[in-house]
Amino acid sequence: MKIWYKWYVLIVLILIYMVNQIDRQIITILAPFLKKDLALTDAQLGLLYGTAFALFYGVFGIPLSRLADAWHRVRTLWGGLLFWSMMTALSGLSGNFVHLSLARVGVGIGEASASPAAISLLGDLFDKKQRSTILSLYTTGSYLGIGASLVVGGAIVTAWNGMFPDVAAAPFQLTGWQAAFFGVGIPGLLLAMLVALTIKEPVPGELEGLPQHNAKLPLAVVLYDLAVMIPPFSFFLIARRGTAIQLARNLLAALIIATMAICTISLTDHLLTPAKRAPIARLGDFVLTTNVVQWTAIGVAVYAVISWLQAVRLHDGVTYRLTAGSRTFVALLLVSGFMGICANSLFAFVFLYASRYLGFGAHDGLLLGAIGAATGVFGASLGGLLGDRAKLRHPAGRIFVSIGAMLLLLLFSMIQYLTDSRSLFLVAFTLASIAMTLWVGCLHATAQDLVLPRMRGIAFALKALSTSVIGLGLGPYVVGLISDINGDLRGAILLSLTSIPCAILCLLYVARNLGHEEQSVLARARAAGEPLPVPIAA
Repeated sequence: MKIWYKWYVLIVLILIYMVNQIDRQIITILAPFLKKDLALTDAQLGLLYGTAFALFYGVFGIPLSRLADAWHRVRTLWGGLLFWSMMTALSGLSGNFVHLSLARVGVGIGEASASPAAISLLGDLFDKKQRSTILSLYTTGSYLGIGASLVVGGAIVTAWNGMFPDVAAAPFQLTGWQAAFFGVGIPGLLLAMLVALTIKEPVPGELEGLPQHNAKLPLAVVLYDLAVMIPPFSFFLIARRGTAIQLARNLLAALIIATMAICTISLTDHLLTPAKRAPIARLGDFVLTTNVVQWTAIGVAVYAVISWLQAVRLHDGVTYRLTAGSRTFVALLLVSGFMGICANSLFAFVFLYASRYLGFGAHDGLLLGAIGAATGVFGASLGGLLGDRAKLRHPAGRIFVSIGAMLLLLLFSMIQYLTDSRSLFLVAFTLASIAMTLWVGCLHATAQDLVLPRMRGIAFALKALSTSVIGLGLGPYVVGLISDINGDLRGAILLSLTSIPCAILCLLYVARNLGHEEQSVLARARAAGEPLPVPIAA
């Protein structure tokens, strides 16, 4: 395979990740306008940014990653890109919270297909020794997208409102934020065509001498993975393939999760004033609030994960053994969740915080976006290089780089949200943004090193699920909820930083066991029943 083609594919995948993040993060710069035009609370903004997207992104990420691993990664990739770009554009037609929430659900489902397929593709194009560097370069697309969402979103809103100060005179009577959704959604349709026409599917595992072929019935695999997460189909499938005890455990888990969700809904609804828990809909005496949607969604996601893990343990014991059956891999998933709380909370409210406490306007989103994009590319690239070099010196070298980056993130973020100086805020934001990106590629590479080639997509999907359900699902909403309760957005954001020490503790556990776990991947897979060739003694 020609070198230029490999790098061409990487560049295209970076662009896709960039579009992915623009469509996901555009809510941030549009937050003040959405609050005004749609009368949203901070908690509802957190729901739109986090849970409405995260639940479906995380849950659908599992079956779509299996589709990528078992079928055709390139087709999965451009099909998902086409769908979520359409849903982003349709967000511009939203007239209320419910409409926008449904559009965000569609964006989440479509985007769930992208990174599992992309990371699996890169694993079959580049050598394992370059993995941290290549995956870090890939993640620069994320930070370019995050920055571009502020730059492009802010520019479109500013330009549109400048040209059409009277909405009635605007084309189709669109507001600036509606135009922004159309402006960032349409380019993804063209990028999907580029992928379909120019990228070819490589043989999975061929680069590592473990070629694996597509499943005969890939759609059946996807439908099974999806059905096993949704009751009552999950009850039937667990009963059919498992034992009575396993079915009882599944039903008990569903009951416990439902009870906890009901209690949490009641508690959080009582903590909010009537003005902050405006009903979304009424069904007789039942009032549907944002808390009902939030905690029901989290409960559904938690049940889906538990049920899927039960099912995969029954029909694919090897995948279970190397992922959820490995304490080291589970600790890595927890790191993704804890850092997801911090990272998503910080970014979801950075512009709203800056506008509320420091007087930033829409034009300042251009500056924040430019800083985010530049530091993201620099930090992710540097982190990948440092991680690969550290890995050569110590099996847990990438982990040590990640721990150092997280400590710096904690320091600079505290400075950023404790200062009343605009200049110091921007300096601290710059340094914190670099630190926030240093560790990402290192953890992606570590997760990929702990599984077989056929599991690359699912390994990423599980990390994304943790980031989505724990990080994106809880972080922004809880920060917004606390802000609605006590009116202190600054305190709520600072509270989210407590997740960083939790992540570091998990990484220390990973570092202690990583060397043995990586060296024993093939042996553990073979012991669990994977038909791998037995090495011949010299």
